[in-house]
Order: sequence, then structure tokens, then C-alpha cells
Amino acid sequence: MLLRSLTAWVVLCSAPIAYSASFESLINPGDLIAAHAELEEGCEACHAPFERTLQTTLCLTCHEDVAIDQASRVRFHGKNEAVLNQECRACHTDHIGRDADVIGLVAATFDHTQTEFELQGLHRLVECGGCHVPEMQFREASQECVGCHESQDKHKGGLGEACADCHNESDWDEVSFEHGLYSDFKLVDAHSQANCAQCHIDQVYESTPETCVECHQLDDVHQGARGSECGSCHSSVDWQSSEFDHNRETGFELMDAHVALSCSGCHLQGMTLVEPPTSCIGCHSAIDVHAGAHGEQCGDCHSQSSWELSFDHSQETDFTLVGAHAVLNCQSCHIENLSAQLPTNCVGCHEESDPHQNTLGDCGSCHGETSWTQSLRFEHEFTEFPLVGMHRIAVCDQCHSSRKFDDAATECAACHDDTHDGVFAEQCQSCHNPGGWEFWDFDHSAQTTFTLSGSHEGLICASCHSKKTGLAQNTAKECVACHLGDDKHRGEFGSECQQCHTMESFADDVRLR
Repeated sequence: MLLRSLTAWVVLCSAPIAYSASFESLINPGDLIAAHAELEEGCEACHAPFERTLQTTLCLTCHEDVAIDQASRVRFHGKNEAVLNQECRACHTDHIGRDADVIGLVAATFDHTQTEFELQGLHRLVECGGCHVPEMQFREASQECVGCHESQDKHKGGLGEACADCHNESDWDEVSFEHGLYSDFKLVDAHSQANCAQCHIDQVYESTPETCVECHQLDDVHQGARGSECGSCHSSVDWQSSEFDHNRETGFELMDAHVALSCSGCHLQGMTLVEPPTSCIGCHSAIDVHAGAHGEQCGDCHSQSSWELSFDHSQETDFTLVGAHAVLNCQSCHIENLSAQLPTNCVGCHEESDPHQNTLGDCGSCHGETSWTQSLRFEHEFTEFPLVGMHRIAVCDQCHSSRKFDDAATECAACHDDTHDGVFAEQCQSCHNPGGWEFWDFDHSAQTTFTLSGSHEGLICASCHSKKTGLAQNTAKECVACHLGDDKHRGEFGSECQQCHTMESFADDVRLR
């Protein structure tokens, strides 16, 4: 029995190679993975009998794409030096069951730089499944933008598939397309700020117009009257600005305020009016407040810097504008027609506002041209009633009840109460003076023929001057006129009382001769 077994072993060892392979196949270390299941009956597809170094060659024979990568030094198996020097079985084993993972990829630590697609920008944040879909090998993931972003292509394929010419991985909306490099139309000035869709409508890029008028025809205020050479006046910096030399091309130099005008300010009807008028009245007749009364020589008074008046009223007329007159609008005085002759005296313009009802003559004697109501000046000394004494500090309306002023009375009694009840008529000034009503200075001896002496000297005026005795100039001078009631002689000695009596005392001083 032992001899039979030994004989059999010898026979097997000395058998041909085919037999040896068959013998090796008798030892199966386990089931192959599902992808290799069909090879389970043909070991020679992956194994050379007793030649393990040939196993990698057999792997690459079946996995041609990996062999090409290594030969070309591309992708993971061709770039990674460690992989190039390893046998396939060092990383990818088998016979470990149908559901086993023989790839052994650890996504969290995989170095994508070892592939043909290095992750940059926002791609670093994308999950693996975002590009590597199930049922597809990792190497089969598209490396072109359109492979993943075709549904986001706003150009709808109109610009081809070279997305990276304009877009980048950091921000898909950030465009860096060199228009002048990829087309014959370089974007400069305002065109560089335009949105693509403003020129490429509906994502149509072929045969896009390149002349100004083709894109800006709706903006052409000239309505074609200036032709299609827009660049002769306009620039791509600002369509509204014009480089047109108005003086050279038209003979009408734009100066001062005209420089700031838009073309349509003079060229009406959509700029189709080729030759607008060059005279002031030709454009400004609608705002001619003179209604043509001053002719068409507007430049005599107005300038191109400002339509505001530059007319020298002092030089051109006999009325110099000063004070409040200097800031008045022309129409304040020239109401109907600026060429009509106006009065030069105050009342000619201010009669309706004259509270004195034209009774005081020259307004300028009291009023100034700076203010009609302030800083009034009036010299009362040049009237029939000069102000002296207390009259100088009296306010006007104490004597002037109306603004006519000249209707004020000049008699004292008109303003002052008469404490004498009319006994002395209205000749108040005979006793009183303007310095003070209570300071009277009547000199009875000097102003009458009756000297006050003796007891008469201390009497009050009313002792002799009363309504009964009448006015001052009619008062009797005889003693009996006042002292008739005191005459004890009852008239027996006549009316010459002074023959016996003196003025010191009518009763005691009796002189007998």
C-alpha cells in the first residue's frame, strides 16, 4: 500500500506540465469575486502553473485598459510608482468570496492627484458619488465639464464643450472669456461691462452683428439720418457722449451753457432736423418774455453762459437800480411790455401801496430804496411845525392819527387838554413852552399893562381870570372891578381905591391925604 502511494507520487511529479496544472487545480482556496466567477473553471486565465511571476502578465492581458495606462504612464496605475513596481495580487486578491471588494479603495484617503483629473476649487467639496456613478468604473467618469454640467449649460451647446475657456472650478458664474482672443470683436470700454445675453440673444453666437447700427438701431435718435458710421461721433466709452466737432462740422460753435446740452435739445424730431436755426430767437422764442418787443438781438442783454439778464440798466437807461431794485426781476416793473417807458418816480410804481394817498410829495424824502418800511428818515424841522422840546421824543402817531400826516393840527389845544376851560382861548404858547407843559413862563408885567405887586403877586390866575371876567385881554384893571364887593364905602368915594388903599392890604393900608 505504501509502495503504491509512493509510486503514484513519483508518477505525478514526473508527469507532463498539463498534468501538473490539472493537479494544481485540485486545490481551490475559495470562491472568486462575482466579476471573475466565469473564470472559476479555467484557472489558466489568471494562473500559470508554478509561475506566480506570470500572474500580473495574465491580469494585464485581460485588463487591457490598465496595461495601456501603465505603458503610457497615465492615470492611477500609470502614475503611481509604487503600483508600477507591484504585482497586481499585492493589492487585488481573489478567492475570497463573490461579494468581496478586491479594489480596496479608501475614498477618504485617496490622492486624486494620481489621476488625470486633479480636484480643484469647488470640486474638492463634491462627494465621490457626484461624479462616479454606480455601475460604472471610476476611470469611466467624464473629465470634461459637459459630462457633469450639461444640464446647467445656459448656452445650450451653442459654445461647444470647452467650458473651461470661460469658466473655472472656483465659481461657475465667474466668466473669464477672452472675447478678443476667441472672436474678431474685442470687448472694450462699455462693451466689457455688457452681459453676454445683451448681444447674443437666445444663446445664438454665430453671425452676431459687429457694427454699431446693427445692435443700436433702436437707440439711434438720428433715425438713420446720420448714416451707419456711428463711430464718427460716438465711442464705446459712453454712447450718450459725442465726439462730434460741432464748430468744424456745422460752423456753430457750442459755448458755455450750449456745451452741456444734449443733441436733442436743439435737434428736434429725433435728430432728423439737419439744420436747426442758429439765432437765439430761433430756439428760444417760446421763452421770450419780451414777446418780440426787443427784436432778435438777445445777445445785447443775455449771454450763452446763462439766460439770466446781463443788461446794464444804469448804462442803458436813466434809472440806476440800487438797493431793493437791484434784485428785482424785470417783470416786477415791466409788467406788460419791457420796451414800454416806465415812470422813474416812486409813486409811479408804488401809488397803490402809498398809505399817504399821494399827499406828501416826494417819497424819497422819507423812504430809501433798500427797504420801503425800514430806516425811515424825515426832517420835521423843514415843515411848518419844527419839533422842539418834548415834541422831539413823541412818537408819530401821538399827533398823526392817519398816514396822511399833513392833516395833523398845529394848535396846542388840538392835542393838549385845556385846564383853563377856554378862558385864555388857544394861545397856549403865551404861557407854556414845549420843554414841559407844567413849566410856564408868562411875565404878567412884561406881557400886560398890569404889573402884579403886593397881594396880587401871589394870586393864581383864576383869581382874576375866570369865565365870569372873560378873556385875559378884556379883564378890567380898576380895583373896583374885582373888589366891588369889598367896597365898604359903597361907592361914595368913587372907583379910585388906590387913593387910600395899597396893594399890600386892601383893608389895613389906608392912606389919607
